[in-house]
Amino acid sequence: MRRQILILSLLIVYLAFFCFGVIAQDEHTIALYDFETGNGKIVKDLSDKGNDGKFEGKKLHWGRGKFGGGLVFGGNATRDHVIVPDSESLWVKDGLTVEVWVFLNFWSTAGGTGVTKESSYKAGPQSARRIVFRMTTNEKDWGNAAVTSSTDIPLKSWHHLAATYDAKTGQAKVYLDGRPDGKGKIGGTIKANNDVLWLGRGQGPFLDGRMDEVRISNIARTEEEIKTLMEKGIESMLAISPKSKLAISWGYLKTKP
Repeated sequence: MRRQILILSLLIVYLAFFCFGVIAQDEHTIALYDFETGNGKIVKDLSDKGNDGKFEGKKLHWGRGKFGGGLVFGGNATRDHVIVPDSESLWVKDGLTVEVWVFLNFWSTAGGTGVTKESSYKAGPQSARRIVFRMTTNEKDWGNAAVTSSTDIPLKSWHHLAATYDAKTGQAKVYLDGRPDGKGKIGGTIKANNDVLWLGRGQGPFLDGRMDEVRISNIARTEEEIKTLMEKGIESMLAISPKSKLAISWGYLKTKP
């Protein structure tokens, strides 16, 4: 009887994820971090791309996140960040979405202390207290291809930042807590490079605060997709291994703090 119940449960999970497509790491996910390791100095990528990161800096450590565990960054004084080696999977061209939860102690001293692949793309807090989304395309250079949010990111509380770009329309958008908060026309395809990917820093500034739940995708995700991941959390939407539809694994629902 228990075996039958287990099989039925697996079938329900399978149908929910595959028939309705409600998964965090689909074919367009190129990096996915839930920061639930809680020990060591390796940040595991939950996509199938193998983009694991490693700790850098003086005091970067595991701590409480928005959903369960997260990472704690000390800002410019400690130069804490995560470094992800370059891979072709991170070379986006026709679309991009960056999603991340941040808890800011202070705003950035410059721009982009969220997710950065310098001179290709970045999205995160900036010194003007807003979200900055910047890239290099075949039509615009790094200094002229940027969109910012309209609203300040509040300090001392968790907030969800997201940014999307669609090369077909040339439109870039930024979202604060699941709501559209800025947009602009950039145009062109994103230029790839072989620089590393950073979490928690830009070229100069470093994140002072906490980070949780990062997803990077090679398409422009919809507002609905962004809200769904923001509200449910990665582990409640973990997919079945893309290498085998028969090897089903699922996440547990994490308790919001």
